[in-house]
Amino acid sequence: MDTSLPAVTAYSPMQKRLHWAVVILLALQYLFFDGMGRPFHQLMEGQDAWTTTVVIHLAIGVLVLLAALWRLSLRRSHGVPEEPEGTPDRAKLASKAVHYGIYALLIILPISGSVAWFGKIGTPAQVHEILTNVLLALVGIHVLAALVHQFVWKDNLLLRMK
Repeated sequence: MDTSLPAVTAYSPMQKRLHWAVVILLALQYLFFDGMGRPFHQLMEGQDAWTTTVVIHLAIGVLVLLAALWRLSLRRSHGVPEEPEGTPDRAKLASKAVHYGIYALLIILPISGSVAWFGKIGTPAQVHEILTNVLLALVGIHVLAALVHQFVWKDNLLLRMK
């Protein structure tokens, strides 16, 4: 019995919406709601650390986690387009590694952050902080690769997520 999905040529509208929703949520998190260090230290010292920034940071984390799980579900049920023709094998391998890394971190980060905050545990907070930087690096690589596809290889890859 063949359980593989038929070849798809484009992402589904929901896959696109979820992709851009995660982009917006991550941008908001990094630009406006990343100030968790001081509140976390206050929390660890037994002080009231609940601020608007903390609540929004936690809410965005939950939304990112849910969107990532939904995206993975859609990848499994709907599939994804193949790499454009002519993409070098090493670039295909790098693409898979970066995508898997991003998905893994979109799941691990909200969990590690929640364990740190609600468990008042320092080690998951440190892991969360380090992995946040790893996610930022992977997203940067992802964006650069998309630009290479568009402007160097000229294969119109960016149109797939429009």
